[in-house]
Amino acid sequence: MVNRKIVRVKRSSKYSDRIIIHLDDKNVFRIPEDVFVSNPLHVGETVSLQKIAAYGKKMRLQEARDSAFKLLGFRMRSIAEMKKRLTEKDYDPEEIEKTIQYLTDRKYLNDKEFGKAFVKEKVKNKKIGPRALKSEIYPHHLSPELIDSLIDDIYDEFDQNHLIETHLIKRKIEKHKPLNHKEKNRLTSFLQRKGFGWETIIDVYHDWGLI
Repeated sequence: MVNRKIVRVKRSSKYSDRIIIHLDDKNVFRIPEDVFVSNPLHVGETVSLQKIAAYGKKMRLQEARDSAFKLLGFRMRSIAEMKKRLTEKDYDPEEIEKTIQYLTDRKYLNDKEFGKAFVKEKVKNKKIGPRALKSEIYPHHLSPELIDSLIDDIYDEFDQNHLIETHLIKRKIEKHKPLNHKEKNRLTSFLQRKGFGWETIIDVYHDWGLI
């Protein structure tokens, strides 16, 4: 088995948690700091190509984790979204699965918590109804049961009638001033695009004396 001699060991100037190993054939390889601490390498020692390859796999896994943490630094992610983004960065399935497992074990990835934050942000800021919310959360590939639970819970917190009333106020709709046919159709179409069902819409119309 071919071995290579270590001629230099240094810490990466760009990534402080990575150790760079220089070899006598002028090649280099990198090792995560935690791996190096548990099994240090020294100048003058030899290392096999097989061991170099094994270190390379550990480094790739560290890089996958670093990529995942960088993505999480911008905002929360669903498990499916994280898998997709890591795939786009050319990590292989084993690296991705191990990274996902690492993150879920440590609660950095949690579909339920992601979903709760997602639906609250959408309903609070966009004042959308259940149909629009379901459409917005669908691409994150949460389980159907979780999606249904999240939607039920968020509209216990944010009453749909009040959300619709917020839109009416913003559009300067006046209470107890019935809408003509054209106005009612235009307003209804708008509220349905916002994701509200007809039964909820008509309930608000009656409360406001618009029909």
